[in-house]
Amino acid sequence: MKNSLDRNRPSSQEENWRRNVENLLGKNYIEKILSLENLDVEEFREFNQRIQNFISERAEDISSSRLRKIYELIKKAQDLSDLLLAIPYLAYMVGKEEKRNKKNALGELYVVLKDSIEKVGNDKKQLKNIQKFTEILVAYQKFYGKE
Repeated sequence: MKNSLDRNRPSSQEENWRRNVENLLGKNYIEKILSLENLDVEEFREFNQRIQNFISERAEDISSSRLRKIYELIKKAQDLSDLLLAIPYLAYMVGKEEKRNKKNALGELYVVLKDSIEKVGNDKKQLKNIQKFTEILVAYQKFYGKE
């Protein structure tokens, strides 16, 4: 029997967020993000539609200013070390959110970025692709958001 600490572990919440992300972006979302600029036209169209759906469903729960902060953090990364240092900051943003819907939306975004960042090698193209991905998120949030 699990104690109450096991049920409230952040990793179990992360797993719930990850399942939601996989349902919306696809099980191979990490590979798609890391190879964004190398996707063929049809793959890009399909993944782009998934990104639109992902953001349109969360646009009200993630403010454009919050998403811009995330984008700026990722954009200024020069290498893998900088990206890895972004993960705790992203976790902090999720942790300080009080409203459940907003926390879940940010948590799902955290999982997408954390999972992708942790799979980056020393390939500068992968870094650029994560930056492009966050840029796409900002663009669709601006389009679908009400702010």
